[in-house]
Amino acid sequence: MPKPSLTTHRLSLQLLALLISAMGFYQTVNAQQRPTLTAEQQQRMLIHAVADKENLYVIPGFDGGMSGGNVAVLVTEDGVLIVDNKFSYSYLDIMEMVRRVTSQPVRYVLNTHHHADHAGSNASFMPAAQVVAHRNVRKNMLANDLPGVPEILFEQSATIFLGGQEVQSHHFGRGHTDGDSVIFFPQLGAVHTGDLFVWGERLDGSTLAPFIDFANGGSAAQWTATLDRLLALDFDTVIPGHGPILRKADVRVFRSKFDQLLSRVQILIDDGVTRDSIVSAIDIEDLNWPMPATRIEQIYDELIR
Repeated sequence: MPKPSLTTHRLSLQLLALLISAMGFYQTVNAQQRPTLTAEQQQRMLIHAVADKENLYVIPGFDGGMSGGNVAVLVTEDGVLIVDNKFSYSYLDIMEMVRRVTSQPVRYVLNTHHHADHAGSNASFMPAAQVVAHRNVRKNMLANDLPGVPEILFEQSATIFLGGQEVQSHHFGRGHTDGDSVIFFPQLGAVHTGDLFVWGERLDGSTLAPFIDFANGGSAAQWTATLDRLLALDFDTVIPGHGPILRKADVRVFRSKFDQLLSRVQILIDDGVTRDSIVSAIDIEDLNWPMPATRIEQIYDELIR
């Protein structure tokens, strides 16, 4: 039997690459199709007030596949500002929720990052609202061919005044991606963290864990320093990227767990554990963060550089 030629081998690799690319595209498209939710799940996603924070509401989101991210809704006499907007099909759902608490128009949309479960409806809001994001959100959306690319950008921070309320968007560094923003409501003492901070269970009951999007500039090594800058803000109430409304102390718990994760990987690296053995060698069961092997290996790759 003749040996495969170099050309045949290259063609096989190209076909494999195309297949992998197509699978990724198929998964992305599927992620933007409306899931079928139970009545109980739908009830959990109804807009509700944030306790003790006047005119601040949240449209809940518990995961990246079924419910999207949390949407913060600030109502003022001059219009509405929202933070994030779930999936591409979520625009009408969000507007229905907003209409339950106000007849004011949505004037501003702030993106915490570029992912399609947080910024998926940008394009639908753009005709009437201004979408504001960190410069790297635009970069990542263009690189991933996502719709609704924001045109109002900032490098470090941006401030919006609307109806007597001040809202600040801060880029404190890399973590989940390289375009993460923390949205701070200084008069209310509240923040929306995007996926720099997630907590609890998805709608299907599985447990959330931090996701480092290395392909879009994410960094495990820099994540805790970014959280430290977040924790320097004066707030008591936290709207995470996914999960229930929490307190500042919960962000500290999350930071501590992330630091333990990094420390354990680093100790094993220092002990000479190889990449092939890191997953079997590390014990993070007590952190209650289920992580695929590839994620641990990616953290290893970053720390060993």
